[in-house]
Amino acid sequence: MDLIVDIGNSFYKFFIFKNDKIIEETKTSDTDKASKYINNLITRKNTIKKAIISSVKSESDKIYMHIKQNFSTLDFNNNLKLPVKIEYDPPEALGKDRIAVVCGAAGIYPDNNILVIDAGTAITYDIIEKENRYIGGNISPGINIRFKSLHNFTDKLPLLNIEKNNKKFVGQTTNDAIICGVQNGIIYEVNAYISEFKKKYRDIKIIFTGGDAFFFDMLIKNDIFVLENLTAIGLKKILDLNA
Repeated sequence: MDLIVDIGNSFYKFFIFKNDKIIEETKTSDTDKASKYINNLITRKNTIKKAIISSVKSESDKIYMHIKQNFSTLDFNNNLKLPVKIEYDPPEALGKDRIAVVCGAAGIYPDNNILVIDAGTAITYDIIEKENRYIGGNISPGINIRFKSLHNFTDKLPLLNIEKNNKKFVGQTTNDAIICGVQNGIIYEVNAYISEFKKKYRDIKIIFTGGDAFFFDMLIKNDIFVLENLTAIGLKKILDLNA
């Protein structure tokens, strides 16, 4: 089995792979819970063959150090072999999360044109062309950033959250106006991107991932695939290539 660790700004995510399938997944924002989980993994250490860690935090982070001290772990960085060719300027400016998701997408659909839409704090649109060439992408504010911006930069607008079942086009209250404006605006944005990319790549695969990917499922008028753990899948592909 393989251990995949994704340390972000808000969460610690742990994935256990058996061959190419996730058989165990843990996500927590609590450092103590993360440490207890690692201690549990240590008790079955002999079952984990290899590990990779991707972290946005410094090497002094408690969880990062705990993993490194107890497992033979590969650090995810821009110098590793990748299953895609990165055509980004400069390559080292590309975030680890974006590298991981495009590697995951290319591993699932090798030698295909792919649009990966990662809906999290930001919404990223990344393009992989045939022959596994990553040519770049765009970054846009995520759903919650848009809600927070309306609240933080105005005097009276309330802070609201996603309402997936709200299908109104025009709001007749302030709350509905905000929800319709933010959510419909994002739907139009995403559909427009998909439409433009489909004009250029008629056989393109469209993959949604990220914490807010659930919002787009059933709301987007295109054939899409929702893969919540695409980052972990990408890190597994990178681990296999470099182990």
